[in-house]
Amino acid sequence: MPDESLGRILDAAYAGMLEQGLRRLTMDDVARRAGLARITVYRRFARKSELIEAVLLRELRRFLRAFEQELAPLPTAAERVVEGFAVTLRLVRAHPLLTRLLATEPETILPQLTVEAGPYLAVARRYLAERLRTEGARADAVAETYVRIALSFVLTPAGVVPLRDDEDARAYARRHLVPLLRPNLPTEGNQLEL
Repeated sequence: MPDESLGRILDAAYAGMLEQGLRRLTMDDVARRAGLARITVYRRFARKSELIEAVLLRELRRFLRAFEQELAPLPTAAERVVEGFAVTLRLVRAHPLLTRLLATEPETILPQLTVEAGPYLAVARRYLAERLRTEGARADAVAETYVRIALSFVLTPAGVVPLRDDEDARAYARRHLVPLLRPNLPTEGNQLEL
């Protein structure tokens, strides 16, 4: 299938998800919005869950491009971690689709972002790990830790850690995330002295 058709399907699904939510979205609606035959949509996505995953992965990749643009000018890994945490919280909390679904269908979207989040975590982890490897950090473990912490704060913003704005997020990242960059932190089997 040409990329143009795939783009039309994903655009139509996104618009439908934004307007109707996940529960009410149908493959027929996506085909109608995309101006394609229903069979064309089903050839690409046999199940609605596959289509939803594709839309969410595309949104994640879009987020990572915006993230990259904001962090590219920063010269050190520590600065990128600090600003990256603030940018992540700001952009994800303001994402129209995620905001809508968390407000209106948390029971439908939360499994996609928790117990079924493997594909999204993998993309984000690989992206961050590639950028951390050049810094000498234990890239995969540190990247996964960063992703999971950010996801937790996005999904459960209330708590004793004040993350109301970018400055709060930066302060948290300086104190708790930047220290993870040190390449000689204890590894498995070693104990941290408390």
